[in-house]
Amino acid sequence: MNIKDLPFDTETMLAGLKPWILCESPTFDAAAVDRMMDLAAYELAAIGAEIERIPGRMGFGGSVRARFPHMDFGKPGVLISGHLDTVHPIGTLEKNPWRIEDGRCYGPGIQDMKGGNYVSLEAIRQLIRAGIETPLPITVLFTPDEEVGTLQRAS
Repeated sequence: MNIKDLPFDTETMLAGLKPWILCESPTFDAAAVDRMMDLAAYELAAIGAEIERIPGRMGFGGSVRARFPHMDFGKPGVLISGHLDTVHPIGTLEKNPWRIEDGRCYGPGIQDMKGGNYVSLEAIRQLIRAGIETPLPITVLFTPDEEVGTLQRAS
């Protein structure tokens, strides 16, 4: 199968993305961010990834690293990195609910950056379903604190 022929379906993708948007995950609410990481880890594991949960530090939620089976597993490859925290506080869904209007989808974090992260997961899912192995191994890293920048401890 050619990559151009992969069966991406907008309605299916939106249905999969909806729970991610409904899971509010403001940066400073570690438990909320960890719930979002749980959703992502579940989906990544369901398509065959080896999951590593990296505990949060300094009051932030944890990260998820997912590595997919590959003949060169463990070697350098493709890194897809994104954050799953948002600037939106809990309760934003009341003012900006998940909705589709005039061919556009709305909700907190949909553009920055849950939508893009979900699309990358769907691309990997489609490659796996089609039996297409990438030339390099794929690792996905979802982080919890992009909205403030990953803080480093002074040594």
